[in-house]
Amino acid sequence: MMPSETDSPWFTPHTPARTAKTEDTAQAGSGAHGPGHPDEPAGFLDPAYPVDPAYPAYPDEPAYPDDNAYPDDSAHRQDVAYPEEQAHHDGPADQDATAHQDATALHDGTAHHDGPAHHDGTAHHDGPAHAEEGPAPTDPRFHPSDGPPVELAPYTIPAVPATGWDPAPSPRRRWIGRALLFAVLAVQAALSLRLLGAAHPDEAIAMIVGRQELDHLFDGTPVTTDLVHRIPGAPWLYPPLAGAAANASGIFGARLVSLVLALATTVLAYSLTRRLFNERVAICGAAAYAVVQSTVVVGFYAAPDALAIALVAVTAWIVVRTARAPVALVLLAAPVAALAVAAEYAAVVALPTLLALTVISASARKGRGPAALRALLLAVGTVGLLLPFGLLDDIAAWSPTQGHEARSAGSVLLSAAQWSGLFTLLACAGAAAYVRRERMYESPEDDEITATRLRRAALSTTLCGTALLIPVLYACLGTPGVMFRHLGFGMLFAAPLAGVGITRLVGAHFRNPQLGILVWVVLLALGLEQASLRYQDGPDSGRLLSVLRLHAQPHGGRYLTEVEGLPEYYLGSVSKPDQWFSARRGTEYQDRAGVVHRGDDGTVTAVRDGWFNLVVLDSTAPSAINRAVADAVGAGGHYRLIAQFSSPTGDSGTYKVFLRY
Repeated sequence: MMPSETDSPWFTPHTPARTAKTEDTAQAGSGAHGPGHPDEPAGFLDPAYPVDPAYPAYPDEPAYPDDNAYPDDSAHRQDVAYPEEQAHHDGPADQDATAHQDATALHDGTAHHDGPAHHDGTAHHDGPAHAEEGPAPTDPRFHPSDGPPVELAPYTIPAVPATGWDPAPSPRRRWIGRALLFAVLAVQAALSLRLLGAAHPDEAIAMIVGRQELDHLFDGTPVTTDLVHRIPGAPWLYPPLAGAAANASGIFGARLVSLVLALATTVLAYSLTRRLFNERVAICGAAAYAVVQSTVVVGFYAAPDALAIALVAVTAWIVVRTARAPVALVLLAAPVAALAVAAEYAAVVALPTLLALTVISASARKGRGPAALRALLLAVGTVGLLLPFGLLDDIAAWSPTQGHEARSAGSVLLSAAQWSGLFTLLACAGAAAYVRRERMYESPEDDEITATRLRRAALSTTLCGTALLIPVLYACLGTPGVMFRHLGFGMLFAAPLAGVGITRLVGAHFRNPQLGILVWVVLLALGLEQASLRYQDGPDSGRLLSVLRLHAQPHGGRYLTEVEGLPEYYLGSVSKPDQWFSARRGTEYQDRAGVVHRGDDGTVTAVRDGWFNLVVLDSTAPSAINRAVADAVGAGGHYRLIAQFSSPTGDSGTYKVFLRY
């Protein structure tokens, strides 16, 4: 800012005294526009015009202004060379003193001024800048008598990093990752909540058993339904939870419990991936895992799968979280792993992966010996907790083929490829890229290797192995069964490497974001379509229940069905659960001669003798038992067909209802 007019010698409130010489000069150069204007006579602009450089224009003013007149030019106090040019100023004086310097600077270091300084801050300058030979020019603001000019320290540009992204932990990046995770959870919840419809047989079984287990727990009422054997886990663990939710708000409440568990699993997958890699890989892996068919369906399916997968995720997180802690702390994961296996026997397939992850996560910091000891403690602790409840025998006797139609191995693998093929391929590509190069290219200046290639290969094989093991296991068993739900165990472990695959597609500093978006959109489209078909596929259970409601009786009736769970759940007001018999499980029946028949033989004999009031057949049941019951219905001559319902999607699924007459 310029000093006030009263403080500066450049702005005096009165007209300074002028000498005769300056008066003559003013008269010679007077004009409408002031001296030095292009309209002045050519002779006045002639460089030969006599000017005394040593004689100041205004004797009452200093030849060299005080430094305060140029407060903004202190940074330019250095010797500069000024070009030979004419300067003309008309109007108010510029607050920047550099304009005065450029307009009045002469190569000989003098300035010639003509004309009074006006009260409005304007000044007329007369005479061109003269170029004369002499010593090197200097800054006219400094007089030799003032001493040498002050030399300021040069401006130092701070060091600029090569990249704008630091792989070190950052609270800002952590909160950004959490915000993106919240968006992913919102998408996952929206995809699951749109799957509205009637209960599926497995859901109805869980709620029926759960209600009876609750009655047994609080009132001591015995559990009478034979559907308890259809629960693929301990009947006292998940079914009471589903039964309590169903008592509160029906099937929607039971499904809402699964949704909460599925969302918690996605959060744990994000946290696990962030600890293994970083936030960028974690958000990509969680986004891919949240939209696949298994996650979407299990997230709104009243079955033990959501609870078991969530417990497996908690176990994996504890294993990785305690990798640097004392060895004994791994025992914190043993109760959670035992609960996962007890909730659903299929979770036993994840135990080898958890044990291998226990070794790999601790071997780099504690050595192979302590890492192996951690895995041993986890295995012993898990088995020790399962043994007192007698669950080991139940796990050994359980088979996913129970009650499901047999199919060829090729057909099972093709179904697995349709449901999880792209996700598994993405995870395998990420595993190969991670084994080849550890760093994700986010920070080029950070070349430190924290994991050997052998450790990276072991981790990649462990995480991808479960995703590949489950389809192979079902192909060897010869049935797809409930593979679409159990694929979630494998995709939970493959999610970190799927995130690596998306990250490598996108490239360093989001070089190719369109590739990552394309892959995620394809996964989203497949998950949407497959989840919708999963809920729409199958015969029309609504019309079936309306027919059964007309003929069911609360007392004295016996009903054989291949559609387990649905009649017992929806027809509880007109029948009792112990009136319904499962054709898939078999029946214990004593014929007229007193011979007791069990299993499938008991079912066929009872149908032939007309022991059941209603017989409900499902074409999706195992073909052997379905064909045997259908033949018995025709051979006995006691039943007539009263209803038949096919799938609205046009597949071969059909319900048939036979009534005894």
